[in-house]
Amino acid sequence: MALSNIEKHYNKHPEDKRLLRRHGIVEFETTMHHLHRFLRPEYTILDIGAGTGRYTSALMAEGYKVKAVELVQRNIDVFLKREPTADVVKGDARNMPFLPDSSADVTLLLGPLYHLISDEEKLKALNEAKRVTKPDGLIFVAYLMNEYSILSYCFDEERIGDLMARGVVDSEFHIQSEEGELYDYVRIEDVNRLNEQAGLERVTIFSPDGAADYMRTRLNQMSETTFSLFIEYQKRISERPDLIGAGSHIVDVVKCTK
Repeated sequence: MALSNIEKHYNKHPEDKRLLRRHGIVEFETTMHHLHRFLRPEYTILDIGAGTGRYTSALMAEGYKVKAVELVQRNIDVFLKREPTADVVKGDARNMPFLPDSSADVTLLLGPLYHLISDEEKLKALNEAKRVTKPDGLIFVAYLMNEYSILSYCFDEERIGDLMARGVVDSEFHIQSEEGELYDYVRIEDVNRLNEQAGLERVTIFSPDGAADYMRTRLNQMSETTFSLFIEYQKRISERPDLIGAGSHIVDVVKCTK
C-alpha cells in the first residue's frame, strides 16, 4: 500500500525529537499545565494522533488510563519501543469504529487537524472525537496558525509574492491550502466556524508555544534559569486574547453542546 503524505513526512522527520527541543518543551509543558487544570485521577483519556506518545507516556506515568490512536506505523514502533506497556492502536482520527461511544473523559486531538485540509475533513475528526468523548467530557483540539506560516515561511523566505500570484495566499493574507498538501493553517474565526458546525462550546483556548517557534536560536542560548522562567511566562500569558493567534499553534478546549 502506498504511503500517505503524512506517513512520508513523519518517516523523514521524527516526531519523537520535536518535543524534546527547547521550543517543543515550551509547547509540551504549557499544554500539560492546562491539562492538569481539568484532569481528575479517575479519568480515562484518549490520545488521538498520539505521535510517538510523548503525552500518553507522561500521563501514564501520572497514573492515568490512556488509550492512544496513531496513523503512522513508524511513530507507533518508536512509541512501543520506549513504552512497551502502552495501549496504542493504528487508526485514522476521522473514522475509529474500534472505539466505543462515550469512552473517554478527556480526548486529545493534538495533531490530526494540522493535516486535514477542508472543513469537511476536519469536521469528520471533530465529530469522531465528540462520539468517543463522554457528554460532559472535554476535547483538546490543536491547530496550526495562519500568521506563523505567513511570517516565518512566506515573508521570511521571500515567497509571499509568488504565493499570492498563484492564489496560495489570498488578498487577506490567508493561506488557501489545497487537497493533498501536508498542512492547513487557520485563524481564530476558522476555528469558531468549525465549533459552530460541530456543536462544540469553547471552555478555554490557549497558545502552547507563543513566541517560542520564532525564538528557537535564542531559546537554545538561554541559561536553564532563564529558560525555566520563559516556560513560566508562556503558561501565564497563554490564554491572553491579544496573543492567542501569534504563535505557531493553538489548543482549543471544547465540550459538546449537542
